[in-house]
Amino acid sequence: MRKLSKRQIYRFCMADVAKGLFNGLIGNYLIYFFQPTVKSGIPNLLPDHKLLGYITVMSVITALSKLVDAVTDPLVANLSDKSTNPQGRRMPFLKKAGLPYALSVFLIFMAPFRAGSVLNALWVGFFFLVYYVAYTFYFIPRNALVPEVIPDAADRVSYYGLSAALFMGSSAFMYAATLFVNLLKNAGLAPIWAWRTVFGCFTLIGMVCVTLSATAFREKDYVTGTRVPTGSMLDNIKSVFRNRQFLLFTAGDLFSYVSLIFFETAMLYYITELMGIPEANAFYVMITAIAVAIALFPVIIRYGKRHGKKLLLVTASVVFTVVFVVIYFGDSIAHMLPGWEMAVGLTVGVVVAFPFAAINVLPSSVASDIIQKDSIENGVNREGIFAATKTLIEKMAAAAAAAIVSTVLAMARRPVPPWA
Repeated sequence: MRKLSKRQIYRFCMADVAKGLFNGLIGNYLIYFFQPTVKSGIPNLLPDHKLLGYITVMSVITALSKLVDAVTDPLVANLSDKSTNPQGRRMPFLKKAGLPYALSVFLIFMAPFRAGSVLNALWVGFFFLVYYVAYTFYFIPRNALVPEVIPDAADRVSYYGLSAALFMGSSAFMYAATLFVNLLKNAGLAPIWAWRTVFGCFTLIGMVCVTLSATAFREKDYVTGTRVPTGSMLDNIKSVFRNRQFLLFTAGDLFSYVSLIFFETAMLYYITELMGIPEANAFYVMITAIAVAIALFPVIIRYGKRHGKKLLLVTASVVFTVVFVVIYFGDSIAHMLPGWEMAVGLTVGVVVAFPFAAINVLPSSVASDIIQKDSIENGVNREGIFAATKTLIEKMAAAAAAAIVSTVLAMARRPVPPWA
């Protein structure tokens, strides 16, 4: 079997750059943009109505999007697993889904109606839905392709290290949005258009990256002897849930991923509201966490190859728990150490780097090992269904974190003037 060249692997990983940009945009700025603080200067575009007194419009939009995700993930996985396209089972999906994926994430923030309009909620909800569906059509087949084109377990650890480094590196560029927005504000641009201009620039970069990844190689040159599943979608889903190792792994992965997404979703609030660090300086805390995490990747990859992944993941979970405890007392620490807010923020960034690195690199490698083992033992290539299950769990975690953050903020929210 032919092996991918390093150049092809690097190009294939360009989708992780786009994913980092777009996930960072949604994870770090969606709630900040649509539930703005007074300091941000952004108008309150969405209706301020709350179900039961505290469930926000953004929470409802996120929940509805997840319901659709619950259907599309296995459907796309089943379509990919059973595809008879002469160009391959996976790559044709990437070529068709890349453009909608990139455009939809930008259009979410382009709600054109007056502040507080219900039409803005419908606009955001529609393109949020398109974003998640396009994400599914792109990344379910792409994730399923990895164990097929990189069959060696040790090589996959290195691949996922590179993938995570590019993902987190691009996330760091997304964190820089606050710096660029501040420059545009100082140049006289209205806050809302400063944010939209920066988001547009990052969207263009992401669009190029997903296109490069979708055309990195000819799938049929590297995937041969595929054993297409013949059972129904329900039968294939049942086969996943009969794999005890995969179930135990995904249960643990769910908790760690919820913590990670919760942290990323509320990170800008932690820094600006609890630690008292100005919005323009928030980037330095975020980039510190990313830079140290990427520097730790070689150590984690080397240790994981030699001694296994379990100890690293357990340790990362413990460290993450400690970080959350420290953040809980962030405002008290800021008052106790006036003038040291930035130092405290940078320290948190350094400490959280280890769990960032471990949780971004190792779980995907473990999942691929389990998927490959299942294919060998059962004689059927169900990579798509397995990838869909893991991706769905990640999306559920992201939705839960966003809904929790949105609701908690709404319960103690300060009113924002509805200027346009």
